[in-house]
Amino acid sequence: VFLSISTFLYSIFTGFFISRQASRFNKVRETVTKFDGLMSNMYRTSGHISAELQQEIGDVVKAHYEKIFVTKQWNYHFENKSDTLSSIHDLLEEHIDEKNVTKLANQSIGAIVKGLGAAQDVRKSMLALNRERVPFEQWILILFFVAMLVGTVSTMESVGMIWPAVLKAAFVISVLSVMYILYRLNNLAFTEDLMGAESAQDVIDIIDGNK
Repeated sequence: VFLSISTFLYSIFTGFFISRQASRFNKVRETVTKFDGLMSNMYRTSGHISAELQQEIGDVVKAHYEKIFVTKQWNYHFENKSDTLSSIHDLLEEHIDEKNVTKLANQSIGAIVKGLGAAQDVRKSMLALNRERVPFEQWILILFFVAMLVGTVSTMESVGMIWPAVLKAAFVISVLSVMYILYRLNNLAFTEDLMGAESAQDVIDIIDGNK
């Protein structure tokens, strides 16, 4: 009875947290992709203003993503100070000459400024999502249930009995596997690939002229 109650409570708690963290994981992936889309759009749009500006914005955006690949931290620019957006702002001020701005260029400038605002909003959302982790107190509760389950199962007699021993091992592995999945989701590292790596590489390929 004690084992059944402990298993039930453990399933309820871990199921709730895994569902919540899985939802957070998907939101982060969508937000990262949206940010990447804004970066590539600003790069393409800057071409309507001047080739020189487009090249310099491309260098800023490319440096942004190269830093992610070098550090292998998808959230590098969210955990550390980033000057990507401010650098693009500075480049706009440096290159825009009111006397030479055509109607198309003027519209492009407006689109880039709007994109910078949207990118800043996305960055704020990413910062919030990145911090929505399982609280320390709740980890203690989960670990308490894990200890109870593993301890209770370990006390069951299985010496010389193959099938009970196999069931005990399978039960313990299942409990620990659920913990591992929750841990990976909590750290937004559910997949082996770098978060948003394909989307980031796509932006770099656009700047390099490969797409």
